[in-house]
Formats: sequence, C-alpha cells, structure tokens
Amino acid sequence: MVRHILFWKFSDQVNDDNRNEVLSMLRASVKGLQGNIPGLLSCEIGEAVKGSDCDFVFYAELESLEAVRAFQNHPLHLAHKERSAPYVQARLAADYEV
Repeated sequence: MVRHILFWKFSDQVNDDNRNEVLSMLRASVKGLQGNIPGLLSCEIGEAVKGSDCDFVFYAELESLEAVRAFQNHPLHLAHKERSAPYVQARLAADYEV
C-alpha cells in the first residue's frame, strides 16, 4: 500500500469571504474521487490547524505505486486538479510505501 500526502498553501484567490466555500468545493471534489478510481482505497482533504505551514492537506491510500501513477493520470483526478488550481499557490507532495 502507498500513502499519498499533499500539503497545499492557498493562493490569493482565497480570502475570509470565500474560504469556507472553497473548502466545501474541494471536499466535494475529493469525495467524487472515492470509489471511482481503480486502486484508490481511500482519500480525504482537510483544513490544517491554525499555525501550520500549510492551509489544507490531502491524504490518500492507494494499492500500489502503479496505482499512484494511474491515479495521477485518471480523468477524475485531472479534473480535480483543474478545479483546485486557482486556489493553490504552493504544493508539497510525498508518497511512501507501507
């Protein structure tokens, strides 16, 4: 199994007025991945606690490194990335096998 973790920093497109709306959209987008991409066992997204170096975190468990590669190019994941892009200024990603 592989754990896939992303740490994201919001872009200047996110402010106090739309922060909750953006987070709701991102959560709904991630929920649409679950059960619809082969090899994706689970995934979730959440807002980081105050004082963190990032604004939100994506966490996924996938069957294998091959599943991670397939996930990266899956149309649903690509659409999620496109929806997220305006709201992300920086991203740090890591995968590790368990």
